Amino acid sequence: MLNRLESLTQRVGGSNKLVDQWLQARKQLLVAYYTLVGIKPNKEKHTPLNEQALEDFCQNLVDYLSDGHFHIYDKIIKQVEGSASPKMAMTTKFYPKLQANTETIMAFHDRYAEIDIDQDVCLEFHQALSDIGEALASRFALEDQLVQLATETWQQGQSGTSKPDQLESPA
Repeated sequence: MLNRLESLTQRVGGSNKLVDQWLQARKQLLVAYYTLVGIKPNKEKHTPLNEQALEDFCQNLVDYLSDGHFHIYDKIIKQVEGSASPKMAMTTKFYPKLQANTETIMAFHDRYAEIDIDQDVCLEFHQALSDIGEALASRFALEDQLVQLATETWQQGQSGTSKPDQLESPA
C-alpha cells in the first residue's frame, strides 16, 4: 500500500495542497498500521501487544476517516462540481462505497480500541488486522480514483481563472 501511495504522490503531488495533506495523512495511517501489524507473538510464547501501537493506529484511523468524510471529500467534489463537470455524477458513486467501508473500519475500531488483547482474543485480533488491511486497501483504491478524477479536472481547468490549491486545508 505504501508503494501505491508513493506512486500516486509522484503522479498528483503538488497539484493541490488539500490532496497533498490528505496523502500525507494516509502515509501516517499506514505507518501506524504497519507498526501495529509488525508486532507478532514469539514462536515459543505470546508477546503482549504494544498497547501504544494499537492506540496510535486507532487514533490515526479515526482522524483519517473524519478528515475524509467531514472535510476532504466534500471540498474535492465541490471543486469538480464547481466546473460543472459531467464527472460530478461519477463522484457521487464514491459516497456509498466509502460510507460502507467506513462502517467496516469503525467496527474494528469499536471492537479493539478499548479491549485488552489477551491470549483468548489474539488469533481473532490478528485476523481482524488482516481484514482491516484489506478494508484500507479497498478504501485507498476508491480514494485514488477520486483524487485522479479531481486532478484530471483541475489540470483541464488550469488554463481557467481559479487554482485548486486555493482551498483551505482541514482544521
